[in-house]
Parts: sequence; C-alpha cells; structure tokens
Amino acid sequence: MDEVVQALSDIVKMNTVNGAEGQVADYIAALLAKHNIESKLVEYAPGRASLVAEIGDGNGPVVGFDGHADVVALGDADKWKVDALSATIKDNLMIGRGTSDMKSGLMAGVWAMIHLQDNHIPLHGTLRLMTTVGEEYGQYGAKQLAESGYAKDLDTLIVGEPSGVAKQLLMQKQIQYMLQADQAAAQKLSDANQTGEQHFIELAHKGSLTYTVHSNGVAAHSSMPEIGKNAITPLMAFYQKEEEYFASIKNYRNPVLGAVTPVVTMIRGGEQINTVPASADLSVKIRTIPELPNADMTVAIKEIIADLNAAGADLTLDILSDLRPMHTMEDAQLVTVAREVGESNLDQKLPLIGVPGGTDASSFLAANPDIDVVIFGPGNITAHQVNEYVDLDMYHRFITIYEQMVTKLLK
Repeated sequence: MDEVVQALSDIVKMNTVNGAEGQVADYIAALLAKHNIESKLVEYAPGRASLVAEIGDGNGPVVGFDGHADVVALGDADKWKVDALSATIKDNLMIGRGTSDMKSGLMAGVWAMIHLQDNHIPLHGTLRLMTTVGEEYGQYGAKQLAESGYAKDLDTLIVGEPSGVAKQLLMQKQIQYMLQADQAAAQKLSDANQTGEQHFIELAHKGSLTYTVHSNGVAAHSSMPEIGKNAITPLMAFYQKEEEYFASIKNYRNPVLGAVTPVVTMIRGGEQINTVPASADLSVKIRTIPELPNADMTVAIKEIIADLNAAGADLTLDILSDLRPMHTMEDAQLVTVAREVGESNLDQKLPLIGVPGGTDASSFLAANPDIDVVIFGPGNITAHQVNEYVDLDMYHRFITIYEQMVTKLLK
C-alpha cells in the first residue's frame, strides 16, 4: 500500500461521527511536520479541532483548500459488506464511512500540499489548507475559522467534497435531471469518458434557512376550551400566511440552481386528545438561492409573526441555521483552471453544475462574499450511504489535480 493510500486508510479507521475530529487533525499535523510544514490546531471543543497550514511566499493571491474531518452516522451494520470503519480495499475501491464524504478529498488536499512543498514548486501567494470539524451538523469549524479571520483574505476556495458518480449511473433519470441533460447528451458524456466514474465541477450550491416557529397557548380540559388558549390555532394561521409568502417568491430563479425550495418538515402540538394544547411547533427548511437573500426571507417571516402576534397570537421564531448559497461565474479563473486541469487528468468532459446540498463554503462566504469557489473532489454519491466507497484511482488523480490547480493559480 503506497503512503497516500495508507494515510487515507488510517483516518478512515478513526471514528469521527459528529465528533472526535481532533485525532484526524493531530494525524495531519504530524504528517505535515514530517515534510517541514507548520500547522496550527484551532480547538472547537475538547477532542474537536480544526487545522490550518500554509505554504507559499505570501506575495500574491490566497488559495484556500477546505475539507472536513467529521462523518455521518455509520448506519445499519448488517447492511454493510464490510465493517464501516475497516477501510477495506477491494477491486481498487476503498470501502468505509467517510471514504467519499470526505476523507479522500481532505487527504488529497493534504498530499497536494506536501508534494508542492517537497518538490519546491514556487508559489507566488499562499496555499491555505483548512480542515474543519462539524460540517455535517452545522459547519461549526468553518464558522469558527471564518470568524477568526481565515476567510477575509481568500481569493479562491477549493472544496474537496465528492463530485462524481459511477459512469453507468449517467443513464438514470435523476442524474440527468441534475445535469439538465437528456439521455442522448448523457450517453455522449459517457462515451467520451475513459474512466469508470463521471465527475462534475460544482460552481454553485443552494444555501439553507432552517427555523422553528413556536406557538404558546394555555392548557385546559377539552370540555372547557374557553378557559384555555389553543396553541395550534395561531400556528395554522401562520402556516397559511407562510404558504402565501412562499407562493409569492416562486418566480425567483438562479440560472444554475433553479428556484427557491421551501419545505415544511415537521409540525407538533398538544399532549393528549382531551386537552387544549398549550404549545405547538412548526419547522421549515428552505433551500435558498443568491437572487433572494436569506436575510430578506427572514424579515418576511418575522413580519408575518409580528402581524399575528398583534392580533393575539403568541408566536416566537427560532433560527436553527442560516447558510448562504454559493454561485461562482463560469468565466472565473478558478473554474477555468479546474476544468482545464480536471479534464486533462480525468480523461473526460467536466460539466459545470449546481447542486442543492451545501458545503463549508457557505460559512467562508458569510465572512467574505467575494471568494470564488468550486466543489471538486474524489468520491461519489455513495456518500452517507451504507457501503460508501472511493475509487482509489480517482483519489490519486485528484492529488495531481490539486497540485496543478494551485500551481496555475499561484504562478
């Protein structure tokens, strides 16, 4: 096993399900130190630390590379072909939780930095490696690093999240929908691909606004509702007003991401069937686009609540997450370089796409909205699934891609 695969195997075997990312940060810090690269650990909580490392002469642009060390839950052990933390290699695929999302992308960025350093490649500017905690559950590490100033001077950001699918999946309707391509176009893309995996350059992704509206009432026996205050009633009034607002924004569209996507995801109220409910909650997740800022929607929701409260309701708003969308223009240097280098090394055409899910980029953009971003990395749509895997050939190729991208951006 070569050293880059061994390092990936080592960190996949570390259980970093929503925590304990410090062990990955320590491992990377020690690895970088062996190659004369200094790094800094930024503690988020005990056992949880992000890492920042830099190389270059500092006389030019700042290129950021972002990867997170946390992973989602392991899932049903009975449905895995192997132990989820075993990093088993079979047919040149490494299987295990986090192989695609996104320890392979993270380590590809680390090895690219090491190779640039070891080979004394001149970099006129700065390459800043940032490994983060808690991306899957709120982008805790990215927010902390951004608030600490690590985003303020970034010109570009490469996010090494998985950007591929097994090539045969191009024939599936849902993949074609994502590509905004018909079957003939998907077949043409597949025919031009000399590998087993099709990748994309993600230059846009939706943001999100997640909130819960709480309604407070007064409990009473259902036989005497007049002495209570039903918490569900004003919440239903809020729901109707909110639906009217959602209908009013349906024509906002982004050319890559499409429309705003609001979904009422949970509603709860009452304690038992013969009692007037004293409380009720309604939760919403909105996938957002640049054309309608999260802040504007928040103002609109607050106005609905204020109007209903003025009429006698007792509603409060709890914003659970507020992550901005991302859209980098096609003609940006970062996108041009990613496409040129990527197509050369991956032996395939790379469509430019937008995706509904978010990344750490949202938190860095909140601190510096002028950063150009691409999401481009080894891994595929087995992320978050049982039997998650990464193609090790693609892992090696992306190390080279990142080396060449950084060299071109900092030439």
